[in-house]
Amino acid sequence: MSLFKDSIKSAMSEYLEDLKLKLDGLTEPELRWQAGLESNTIIWLVWHMARVEDNWINGVVGGNDTVWSSGGWSVKTGIDAEDNGYGHTPDDVRALPTVAVADLMDYFEAVRSSGLSVIECLGDDDLGKEFVRRGRSVNLEWILGHVVVEESQHLGQIAYVRGMIRGLNG
Repeated sequence: MSLFKDSIKSAMSEYLEDLKLKLDGLTEPELRWQAGLESNTIIWLVWHMARVEDNWINGVVGGNDTVWSSGGWSVKTGIDAEDNGYGHTPDDVRALPTVAVADLMDYFEAVRSSGLSVIECLGDDDLGKEFVRRGRSVNLEWILGHVVVEESQHLGQIAYVRGMIRGLNG
């Protein structure tokens, strides 16, 4: 038994389940609504969250092709194969092709399934293992913490935007 794996899997499960609740019942216009000209849309955030987890866990840590690549999700969604949202401008956010949130959640579920397999193969001794990403060295401990924090921040953004659209009980 590994406490760090249990903690990471618990956090990942919580933010994915909460994401599903936040998306429940939203319409296409609500998913694409921007609170301001510089704001992310909910649909963009969902796509980006899945890509973040896929890139870090499956790609970097697992050393595998991302689910995005191996599953042909670029073709399925019409979104560039190399794109993950990093460095996007407000115009890029608005230009995200129309894609059903159900399709993005199918992708996220596939990412999660693959990612849990990667995490299951990790041991306590792996936490200090170094990875190079975008020219900088980070260790597994940092990556796992970063994924949970980034995903939680984006989930909070989704909840906030949903609240702006639907109100407190929406």
